[in-house]
Amino acid sequence: MHCGKMANLMESFEQQYATLTADITSRIGRIPNQTGSEKVSTINNVERLLEETREVLEQMEIEVRNLTGREREKYQTRFHSYQTELTKLEKDFKKSKIAFSDGMRAREDLLGTEDGHTSEDQRTRLLDNTEKLERSNRRLNHGYQTVVETEEIGAHIMEDLKNQRETMERSRNRLHETDANLGRSSRLLSAMMRRMIQNRLLLVGVGLILLITIILAIYFAVTKKS
Repeated sequence: MHCGKMANLMESFEQQYATLTADITSRIGRIPNQTGSEKVSTINNVERLLEETREVLEQMEIEVRNLTGREREKYQTRFHSYQTELTKLEKDFKKSKIAFSDGMRAREDLLGTEDGHTSEDQRTRLLDNTEKLERSNRRLNHGYQTVVETEEIGAHIMEDLKNQRETMERSRNRLHETDANLGRSSRLLSAMMRRMIQNRLLLVGVGLILLITIILAIYFAVTKKS
């Protein structure tokens, strides 16, 4: 039952991935022929779609880890192919962002091969710099996520320590109350013991007085008869 739910969830992720990548591919193909605000808008939309696709793959990776046996092997293979496909889309997107329009290509043809080589070198350097910037952004995002996760873990630890301290304080208060009750009980038992001893001594004294009185009465009675 659990495996069936996981498989359905994976199929849902795969459908989302297919829809997103198809949309990305279509938009990337239009970028080189666009200019101005239209091109900027398409680039922003592709960046947003790529981010959504990465999030889908992250969720898919988590679910794949929870699978077992053949199901895990099957979806793990698919997941790696999706990663490869996304990497290729990202490279195509980087190239399309710095691709020249038809007018610029025509200008290069008029200016000659030397300017064309120079423009190609500039495009290559720009592509390298763009890749470096995006890698830096990913590292910054990863570092930020790590900091956020660390803060959450720290908050949980502080909350646990607070709960433990409150538990220890309650235990200490109960211990003090128990000690006070024991002290009162000890004093009460001591008072009861003293009363018992006093009562016994009193009984012994009364018994001795009665015994002496009986002995004297017998003695005087015998004496008078004699």
